[in-house]
Amino acid sequence: MSAKAGEINRRREIKGINLSLAHDVLRRVHRYLDPPGGCQTFIDHPVPSNRKAVTVGIVLEHRFAFYYWIKCKQDLRYDSSAHRWIPDQEFVPPDLVTLDWHNDIGGECDIIQDELRRLDQRNEAEVGLFCWAGLRSLNDGHVFPAVWLNAIGDVYAIVKQREWGQDREEVADRYGKKHKIFYCRNPAKFLKERSKKDCSPGLIWDIDLDFFTRFSKVAERGCCPALSDDKIARFLDPEQEWVREILWNLEAITIALEPEYTGGLSKSLHILGQWEKAFFAKPLFEKHCSWRPLLG
Repeated sequence: MSAKAGEINRRREIKGINLSLAHDVLRRVHRYLDPPGGCQTFIDHPVPSNRKAVTVGIVLEHRFAFYYWIKCKQDLRYDSSAHRWIPDQEFVPPDLVTLDWHNDIGGECDIIQDELRRLDQRNEAEVGLFCWAGLRSLNDGHVFPAVWLNAIGDVYAIVKQREWGQDREEVADRYGKKHKIFYCRNPAKFLKERSKKDCSPGLIWDIDLDFFTRFSKVAERGCCPALSDDKIARFLDPEQEWVREILWNLEAITIALEPEYTGGLSKSLHILGQWEKAFFAKPLFEKHCSWRPLLG
């Protein structure tokens, strides 16, 4: 092998990854391949008169929810009646309501503009790869990039983590449009802030299942004990106005299992089962999955 060929091969290997092999493999990736640790299903809308389907994305690590947010954006951008794509800068994205123990919003340091500009948002395989290797691996910086790409409008972060700065902030997306981020201690604040909007775009409901654990960390377990089934059921009572606001305007659902922070995978699946029990007559991924009669 010549010195030049050896140098080319060396450059192709970054942190143990053979980029030539990666290139060949990625060329044949199926467009609809879900990202690592992710799977999706489609369900009817909870409002019987709404004929739109709702995408539900289940992910192991929270940052992969970004994939389904971008997918939702692309689905909504296509105007089927006019057979055209709404220009990205004119698109009005859905708002995000996220339930999380931690503050996963991120900040300006999570926006690498050159990479985000080059990301082909219509290429689902490329978006999945970006989630895996391009977003912060600690799973706490994926909201800011989605806002910058105009995939999300305003953000309502209902979080338990006690340490944060201001209760709200305003950020600009790639086109200079302003998006508001509200940090909420409880769903009542989400409802209050949402009611102030002149128009009400759709909503993506994002849930990190560690939200349904207690406030105080138990040191020897490294996570917070899960809430009781009764407490989870009361929190998710569909008769509450904040829940009904989400369901009426629902565009997509993303759920992060995050077993490291719930006490294990079986705990995450149990909490997921309690969430399903609150809303569904038949569970997700079951052939005849259906909502309970929640809304007229």
